[in-house]
Amino acid sequence: SYGVIPPGTNPKNGKPHTVRLYSIASSRYGDDMTGNTASLCVRRATYWDPEMGKEDPAKKGVCSNYLCDAQPGLKVKMTGPSGKVMLMPEEKADTDYIMVATGTGIAPYRGFIRRLFIEDTPAGSAYKGLAWLFLGVANSDALLYDDEWQAVLAKYPDNFKLDYALSR
Repeated sequence: SYGVIPPGTNPKNGKPHTVRLYSIASSRYGDDMTGNTASLCVRRATYWDPEMGKEDPAKKGVCSNYLCDAQPGLKVKMTGPSGKVMLMPEEKADTDYIMVATGTGIAPYRGFIRRLFIEDTPAGSAYKGLAWLFLGVANSDALLYDDEWQAVLAKYPDNFKLDYALSR
């Protein structure tokens, strides 16, 4: 994961905001294949107040909203990468992968799928196994990266399977 430190101070203690961690959703090459970029999977955190009958802006996620509202070119204070590393075993080109995720937990699997089917890498070119993705979300408007999954599914129907579980 990468850490992001949003600007400003915490109103509860007057100290600068602390680091928030976000899962990396790209391979080591980044989405532009230069190795100088990384994609993060961020869900805007909001709080619905039943008494107010609307979202309470005082309880919104400080960092997720900062990132979701960011414009291209904004300089963001970051740390990392840190935490556990998820590596794909690439020694056998016919290895099958079963990936199960909910919500933003999809991030590392996006990197895997890009590496296998989108990026021009030796591992991707040699891949002959089956990559099967199960993604659970509340409803269809929460399906992250669906356009990417559908493109991979159309191009590699024998090597990629996709199943969604919608809870509402």
